[in-house]
Amino acid sequence: MIKIVKYDQIDFAQYSQCLENACQNADYADKQFLDIVSNRQWFLLVRGDYEIVMPVSYVRKYGLTFILMPKLCQQLGVFSKDDDSEVNQQFYDFLNQNFLVLIYAFNGDNHFAQATEKRTSYFLKKDNYASIKKNYSSHRRRNVRIIGDLVGHIILKKEWQESDKSFFFKNIKGTNKEEDNQNYFEIFEKLLDNNIGHLRILEFKKEIQSFVYLYEGKKNRYLSLFINGYPLTNPNFPSIMIDHCLQDFCEDKNFDFMGSEVENVAKFNERFGAVSYQYAALTNSKITLLTNLMKRYRIITNFAP
Repeated sequence: MIKIVKYDQIDFAQYSQCLENACQNADYADKQFLDIVSNRQWFLLVRGDYEIVMPVSYVRKYGLTFILMPKLCQQLGVFSKDDDSEVNQQFYDFLNQNFLVLIYAFNGDNHFAQATEKRTSYFLKKDNYASIKKNYSSHRRRNVRIIGDLVGHIILKKEWQESDKSFFFKNIKGTNKEEDNQNYFEIFEKLLDNNIGHLRILEFKKEIQSFVYLYEGKKNRYLSLFINGYPLTNPNFPSIMIDHCLQDFCEDKNFDFMGSEVENVAKFNERFGAVSYQYAALTNSKITLLTNLMKRYRIITNFAP
């Protein structure tokens, strides 16, 4: 039997123990990370005595609860000692039948008894930098060379300054409004304040060109924020930025690019030698949500985390 456990009722010791013993990659499900990126707006679906758990993030609008992945969090899903496609399917169905799901992403280690929507991510398996670079495409190896006017003018910073804030807001892409931009920035600041992850800023002639925040998980590092200046002073700066990150962060943990369904971004990742993997996602259209709202009005409105 699957039960709903609200945030203030979660036994976090048992939750953490379940994640520790899980066969799935539980980096995104870490309590400290999830608290920050969701502003503590998450609950658990639990089976047994925390033998199987599934963290679920939500937003509240118009008095209703909508299931939505938190910013900078690509995957959650079911966590258990052994991955069971039938059990995962039961959690998938329970979530879809009882809540208004905008988007919920399972982890790449979750398998299902039925066909699901798939999304793609990219990663580099940990190795020494020399071996990693050998797998760059010839095009990428040319891109990352520091030659000509670049020599002596590129600086890689590891510290954030207040004056860098304007670059963040001017160049962040993929958001719809200023409120979202502010929210991303506040999450980024909280993560850094709590020493979760790493910052890298590439400057050319004292002007910021590229900005990276890497989330530090137990198993992998994740390219959570990758912001480049527009228009680019040099089209190779994004490649040089990632190359510098790999020099520092490829040896002891896998490097996850956090994927993309955008073809140009996918090719960018692949030219570093990154390989793809898929993870399941549950999404619903607005029409489907309206239909579900009519069917499940009592459950949806009564759940108030």
